[in-house]
Amino acid sequence: MSSLTAALQLGRSGLLASQTALEVAGNNLANMSTQGYHRQTVQMVPASPQEIQQGIYVGQGVQVAGISRQIDTALEARINNSLANQASSAQQQQILNQIQSLENELSNQDLSTQLTSFFNAFSNLANSPQDTSLRGLVVQQGVSLSSYLQNLRSGLVDMRNQTDTTITQSTATANGLLTQIAALNQQIVQAGNGGSGASTLLDQRDNLISQLSQYMSVSVNQQSNGSADVYVNSIPIVQGSQSRGVEIRQTTQNGQPQVQLVVSADGTVLNPQSGQIGALIDSRNNDIVGDINTVDQFTNQLIYQVNRVHSQGQGTTGYSSVTGTTQVADATAALNSSAAGIPFTIQNGSFQVTVTQTSTGQSQTYTVPVTLNGTGADMSLNDLVNSFNSTVSNATASVVNGQLQINTAGSDYQIGFGSDTSGALAALGLNTFFTGSNAVDVAVNADVANNPALVAAGQNNQPGDNSNALTLAQVGTQNVAALNNVSLTQFWNNHVTTYATRLGAVQQQAQADAAVTQSLQTQQQSVSGVNADEETINLLAYQRAYQASARFLSVVDQMYQSLLQAV
Repeated sequence: MSSLTAALQLGRSGLLASQTALEVAGNNLANMSTQGYHRQTVQMVPASPQEIQQGIYVGQGVQVAGISRQIDTALEARINNSLANQASSAQQQQILNQIQSLENELSNQDLSTQLTSFFNAFSNLANSPQDTSLRGLVVQQGVSLSSYLQNLRSGLVDMRNQTDTTITQSTATANGLLTQIAALNQQIVQAGNGGSGASTLLDQRDNLISQLSQYMSVSVNQQSNGSADVYVNSIPIVQGSQSRGVEIRQTTQNGQPQVQLVVSADGTVLNPQSGQIGALIDSRNNDIVGDINTVDQFTNQLIYQVNRVHSQGQGTTGYSSVTGTTQVADATAALNSSAAGIPFTIQNGSFQVTVTQTSTGQSQTYTVPVTLNGTGADMSLNDLVNSFNSTVSNATASVVNGQLQINTAGSDYQIGFGSDTSGALAALGLNTFFTGSNAVDVAVNADVANNPALVAAGQNNQPGDNSNALTLAQVGTQNVAALNNVSLTQFWNNHVTTYATRLGAVQQQAQADAAVTQSLQTQQQSVSGVNADEETINLLAYQRAYQASARFLSVVDQMYQSLLQAV
């Protein structure tokens, strides 16, 4: 009877093991489309044999040694890294595409076209410098160019603000993932040291880490108790059941707002090398803000270079009163000092002032010195006013609200300017075409806009002279020291080429990253994915094993019945 009882237990073990294997295979098939699920397998081992006679052993069936997830941790880490790289390059491509779309180069509505039209207007004016309609066209093209630059910068600022919103939202999402990972760590430890009982929790945590990798590049350190610590560049952001959190911190650099990703717990700066948040911060701080700075730098030099020439010429009429468009912060500070707050450079030199009596046609030209030789007696705006008043007759200079204002002795006198070696006229905004200092405030000087006769097409106070218009027409092609000795046109063309090249490289990188991720995920499927055909074969095998064990039990039962009948 004891041997028959052992036989029953042997058959029972086969039934239970096969049933467990069938359930695992069924669970695999049920989760075949579940994101982050890792295929499970049953490990079966023979039960310890029983000695029935000395040296003779009979097996006691089968035991389920465990149920394990099929996972390659090294491969999972590579996939997470590739997901971060793919998200990063895709995000950079999106930002650069938006910048390229905003600049809209190679169309008839781009900055290059606006520049060409503006300088061509001066070239046309040179052909007929006293033509009122051509003067009006110069003003119109100036207004169009100024508006385009303002709109371009405004669009970039809007793009920066929208990116800030996306960064904030992505950071909030990442924070939520960190909180869930920390909570799962605690559940995994409680479920049994990360054993088979925690398989579902481990899958959930691995899936969350994969999602987190798309926002920032992370590394994972598995602990012996089953929990996982998460790091960004060796800085922990999850430790066991505690999330240290991440947040965005605003800073200012070179007058531009910058953003940083920091650890909420202690403010440590994180610099994720990839992932959506890393790419957003990098593209925002470098591509978008860099483009804003480039547009401002370009506009600053456009204003100065045009004004430098325009301020030394004359229109068909002069000024009886003119006020500089630049407001000086400190009229007692040296003109070339930061305390003066002048956005353009003034150097040692001089400029000429011509006073004409309209009733007689008589003119007198005066040279006003601008002393900035670094000897300790550098001229301030107040000093310049005193120098002007002691040098020029029939005109008086003064400082009004920080601006240099010049008035003639009466309506019978007009004033004109020329031969400025100091750059003071352009820097202080006297007889200029543009106002402002960058793309925020660039505009056509209101005096010129309201009276196109003030467009300075001539020089040397000669009626019908076109020499200044010819010089202005060439400003766009003249090398500028402040732009690394390239012209305004070339500077912008170089910028457009650089961004186009960068976009092409990022597009290639995005394609390569996507291909790497796909390849790794294919490898992952071969290790951890559920194969329907394979699981179906397993089901048939386990079913046959179950049927065999059942048949075995039926035979043992018949033996029992025969034995009982014999008794």
